[in-house]
Amino acid sequence: MIKVFNCGHDSHHKKPCDIFHPTGLSDYLFLLVKQEAWVYINNVKCTVTPNSVLLFPPGTPIHYGCDTADYNDDWIHFDLFETDTDLMKTFAFSYGVILQPRDFRRLSDYAKIISSEFHADGIYREDTLDRLMHIFLCALDEELNKTVSDPTVSPAFQKYYRDFARIRTQIHNSPSTEWSVSRLADTLCLSCSHFQHLYRRFFGCSCQHDIILARIELAKFYLATTDMSIYQLSLFCGYATDLHFMRQFKKYTGVTPTEYRVQTRSST
Repeated sequence: MIKVFNCGHDSHHKKPCDIFHPTGLSDYLFLLVKQEAWVYINNVKCTVTPNSVLLFPPGTPIHYGCDTADYNDDWIHFDLFETDTDLMKTFAFSYGVILQPRDFRRLSDYAKIISSEFHADGIYREDTLDRLMHIFLCALDEELNKTVSDPTVSPAFQKYYRDFARIRTQIHNSPSTEWSVSRLADTLCLSCSHFQHLYRRFFGCSCQHDIILARIELAKFYLATTDMSIYQLSLFCGYATDLHFMRQFKKYTGVTPTEYRVQTRSST
């Protein structure tokens, strides 16, 4: 089990700060740094850029701070018990280095939820925090691996990743919307060609292709779980005509909507 001892989200220091624990702490400490700061690594003072993560294990000297007012971070003190004692080895996070996750705001969002739950008084508080911390650690591992495994995406491209991930989530949450690539590009102040280039780099397919796949997945779910007519379903999934829907569905699945419905019903 992961035990959270204390945490905070979007904490601010009104004055320059210099935090020093010469013998370390008895628990783990995560810092999600949002303002330029510094940290000592192997007795060398290093600059910490915004949107960086620091992880200090128990018993490790900690010395970090900020030379300007309004230092801002998220922070989580935690430790591992029972079956989770080897969890940090599983993820193999690096200690004493400045970590650069691809989507920092995703991690900060989780830290906000963890902080809210920690300061609440629910009857399942401990279990909920345990599960949230597992999610947070998985998300951090994923974001760090994204950065390492895709060296072709430059930092200039990566600054758009969160916005593109938000747009993709909107598409998959509401595939029946009449999405326009040009309008989506306008929301990010990008040209249509640049938007399409970045979308393909981030997700491996064009935006238009992703819209089609989202509609097909929605149709497959309702074909398998409802008796909605093909005509009703085509409108529900954002198609102007049932003929267009049927042609596109067969192109991407290899079967007609009716055949898919029969196959899924007969397999249950």
